[in-house]
Amino acid sequence: MTTDEVAMREQLQKVAAYRELRRGVRRSGRDNIIFGSLMLYLTYLLYTQGAPPAAVVVYGVLVGAELLVGLFKWVNPSPEGALLDGLVVLAFAGVNLAGFLAGPQPPAWVALLALFLVANAIGQFQRYALLRRLFADRPTAAHVAWFDDLVNEIRTADPEADEQAIDLPTGPHWKAKLLGSMAFFVALRGGEVWVAGPEEFEILREKADRGTGRRKARLTLHAEPYPEFEIADASWANYAKWRAANPAAPLPA
Repeated sequence: MTTDEVAMREQLQKVAAYRELRRGVRRSGRDNIIFGSLMLYLTYLLYTQGAPPAAVVVYGVLVGAELLVGLFKWVNPSPEGALLDGLVVLAFAGVNLAGFLAGPQPPAWVALLALFLVANAIGQFQRYALLRRLFADRPTAAHVAWFDDLVNEIRTADPEADEQAIDLPTGPHWKAKLLGSMAFFVALRGGEVWVAGPEEFEILREKADRGTGRRKARLTLHAEPYPEFEIADASWANYAKWRAANPAAPLPA
C-alpha cells in the first residue's frame, strides 16, 4: 500500500467514524421527541387539574425547549446537543423537585421522577464530555462533502459499466468501490460504511456455473461472515481482477 493510499484510507476511516457519531447523535433526537411528548401530556394533566397558570407555563416552556433540542440534534448533530439535553432535563428535575418540596403532600412519584431526571441529566453531561473527546478531530466540511459524494456514487454504481464497482446483495445489501488496494463498502439502507484492505475482506463463490449469470457467494468483512447471496458475473469479474492485483488474502477460485 503506497503512502498516498495509507493517507487516503486514514482519511476515509476518520470521516466514516465521524459520520457514525453524527448518526448516533441524530438518532438520540428521537428520544427528545418522545420525552417531550410525555412531558406535554403531563403539562396537559396539570392544566386540567387546575394547577397554577405559572406552573403550566413553566412546563410548557420546558416542553418546547425539549422538542427544540431534538430538532437541533437532527439538524446539527454535535456534542452540544447532549449538553443542551442535560440542561433541559435538569431544569425539568428542578421544577419537579421544587413542586415536591413546596406543595402540600404531593404524590411520591413526583420525587421519584425528579431523581430519575437528575440521573438522566448527569448521564447526558457525561455523554457530552465523551462526545467532545470523540469529536475532537473533526474532518473539514470539504472532506465530509467529498465523502458523501463518494457514498452516493457507490450506491448508484453499475458493476457492468464500472470495473471498480461490486454489488453484494447479502444482509445488509452492500455495494462497494475498489479503490487502489482498498475497498469502500456502503450499505444501501442506513448509513453504515466500512473501509477495508485486501486482508480484511474476502468473497468466495461456488465453482459450478449454472448458466444464469449468477452464482452463490459468501462475504467475510472484518472477520464477520454475512449470509449467502448470489453474485453477478460482472461483480465477480471486477472483484477477481482487483484481488489478482491485491493478493493479501487467498485468490478467488
